[in-house]
Amino acid sequence: MLPQLETERLLLKPRSEPDLDFVAALNADPQVMRYIAAIGDPAMGREGVAARSFLHVGRGLGYWTVFARTDESEPLGYVGLIPDGDDPEQAQISYRFAARHWGRGFAREAVGRLLRYGFETLDLPETHIVTHQQNAASLQLAARLGFEPDTTRDAPTIGDPPASAACFRQTRAGWRERAQAAIGLNAR
Repeated sequence: MLPQLETERLLLKPRSEPDLDFVAALNADPQVMRYIAAIGDPAMGREGVAARSFLHVGRGLGYWTVFARTDESEPLGYVGLIPDGDDPEQAQISYRFAARHWGRGFAREAVGRLLRYGFETLDLPETHIVTHQQNAASLQLAARLGFEPDTTRDAPTIGDPPASAACFRQTRAGWRERAQAAIGLNAR
């Protein structure tokens, strides 16, 4: 079972069966899916989402539905920490939020909390983000969270029409260093 995670403003609840309709609705929104996949892609429909949502929970990996702490009746989006290829030491960050919630820092806060869980609880050596090269918001998020370009891997294709993705990585050591620097700055 995945743990519930919290931030100052958000609750990250492990994905449950009722969340699948919300995720399928996100995946049917052309604005949300602009840089991700074609609308109508079977992998993005409810059945495709259901098929992969709970596969890796036993390893501590999976998806969390994100809610505002002040209102748990409406999901804002979701974040995921999922396997990145066949290597059990590799994990990828996934995130998607309803367009009406963009620009409010929810993704940064939720993904930041997920990174803490991945590095501190699961002891992952590194995490990855794979995003569309034209998705300015995701590129900015990766940079703000301390991810660096990953030139060691072949970039998969993403989006509709398909384009080479931008790949980023963050090591546990780098994350800890940035976290310690942030604590030092906050103490001053």
